[in-house]
Amino acid sequence: MATEALLDRFYAILGALEQRGQGQTLGSYSGRSGLPKRGVYFFREPGELRRDGSTPRIVRVGTHGLAEGAKSTLWGRLRTHAGTRSGGGNHRGSIFRLHVGAALLAREDCSLPSWGSGSTRPTEVRSNPALLAAEAGIERAVSAYICSMSILWVAVPDEPGASSQRGYIERNAIALLSNRFDPLDPPSAGWLGHHSARSEIRRSGLWNFNHVDEACDPSFLDALEGMAEGT
Repeated sequence: MATEALLDRFYAILGALEQRGQGQTLGSYSGRSGLPKRGVYFFREPGELRRDGSTPRIVRVGTHGLAEGAKSTLWGRLRTHAGTRSGGGNHRGSIFRLHVGAALLAREDCSLPSWGSGSTRPTEVRSNPALLAAEAGIERAVSAYICSMSILWVAVPDEPGASSQRGYIERNAIALLSNRFDPLDPPSAGWLGHHSARSEIRRSGLWNFNHVDEACDPSFLDALEGMAEGT
């Protein structure tokens, strides 16, 4: 089956999820929104459309806790991406936040060398009020940006591990959308990702950098459709 047909089927599956009530902005969800414990999520960004000019384009695919024994949940991962209700957040705990923030800084031609430094906030940041304030300002901008995106998801109640069905769906969805850096639904000229320092993001049109240059196994759509029907 041609890539175009695979993409159309992929978006038809996701469209059925929206018809059942999904697709609100991330900022409108909470831990009480009834999300499944485990699943795969799909982000759509305002102003980003498919080549038909009307269907919202997926800009990020993700899941959570694939390592054996992991305890993370779907909402826990989405909450980390969204940040706090007060507008703050922790880009050191979310690679999505890190790259959106870096692109925002690049677009505004601003320098903040501490952004992305360390897996936890370094001492030189904690002890520097100016750096703390600068990071906090970008965290708020990142939260606003990501929380304005709408989300779809499929429940995938598998156990974490190397054979995770969530991992299988995630990596093949990314591969399909990227089409090995030749996306059939390219980003708009104004997409923030064009300012990313990561070539994988710029070339794929996705806020992903793993699996963007891999081949897609078309049969993943059967798994995705089955999980979507059960969500």
